[in-house]
Amino acid sequence: MKPFSPLRLLALLASLLAFLPLQLSAQAAAGPAKFVFVMSSGAMPTAGAGLHLAITAAASGRSVDIVLVASALDLGRKGAGNGPVFPTYGVDGPAMLVQAMAAGARVSVCRTCLLNQSIDIGDMLDGIARINAFNFLDLTEAADVVLSFGAPDAGTGISLAPAAAMAPADTAPAAAGGEPPCDPATDKDACM
Repeated sequence: MKPFSPLRLLALLASLLAFLPLQLSAQAAAGPAKFVFVMSSGAMPTAGAGLHLAITAAASGRSVDIVLVASALDLGRKGAGNGPVFPTYGVDGPAMLVQAMAAGARVSVCRTCLLNQSIDIGDMLDGIARINAFNFLDLTEAADVVLSFGAPDAGTGISLAPAAAMAPADTAPAAAGGEPPCDPATDKDACM
């Protein structure tokens, strides 16, 4: 058997090139990555790191959702600001959240967190939506990447988990006390 001649090598490469457009079109069809940033701390540098990544992702054309929970609600309150500054931007967390929204990020706030902190959705910046647990699950299931920026005092720090790790279990737990489970289609505000 003869070793590969230059002519045979060229023929092999030409046959492989026929598959290249298929691979490129599959990658293009996938579109940009979808990110969900879960912010549970409004403290710098944790919030600043998360918002810096969210601004960068949104500005580069990626789909970005930011969910504010716990102490991170302060990032989205009207009139908030003048707090600790994130050195990279020289601005505080609320100003960075506004930059993320201007870059195309969608921002939502946890309904239960609003209730727990006695904050009305009208107290939040314009453009911030209130969501419940079912909406949150929908966001994370549809995401390619979920990033969580937690409260340093709680020891959670920053974590990264692929969205597939957050997929629902095969079985749902039974409702406690015999109550029917909440139906998000008919009772969106109470499903949290």
